[in-house]
Amino acid sequence: MAKKKSKEKQSLETVQAQFSDWRKNRKKRGRIPESLWDAAVSLADGFSINELSKALHLNHSCLKDRIETIRNCPSEEPCRTTFIEFPTLNPPADSTEVSLEFEKADARMKIHAKGCIDVASLVQTFWSQQS
Repeated sequence: MAKKKSKEKQSLETVQAQFSDWRKNRKKRGRIPESLWDAAVSLADGFSINELSKALHLNHSCLKDRIETIRNCPSEEPCRTTFIEFPTLNPPADSTEVSLEFEKADARMKIHAKGCIDVASLVQTFWSQQS
């Protein structure tokens, strides 16, 4: 048990050093790289969200959301974006442009098309997809 705690502490210190290096060397304020988020999330089994957010100086809610997303992912693989292909739309010459956005808790879809589209089929397909 003491060895496990020691390894967890070393891992946390390693990730803290990675965050520190990134913060020192970044040129401007910007998003935290995904590799650092992944490193922080990987420590969630050994530390509470509160401990991690304080140690790594991260927003508690953002860290919590990322950890919950990984825990709710049904497979061993990381969650991936799913591409849904729809039939080609053949717009009439005097077509109008249409923009649609669908969003649910774990997915988002944006569509920009010219011409008539079957909105009902799009919505049904979007909501029926397993995330």
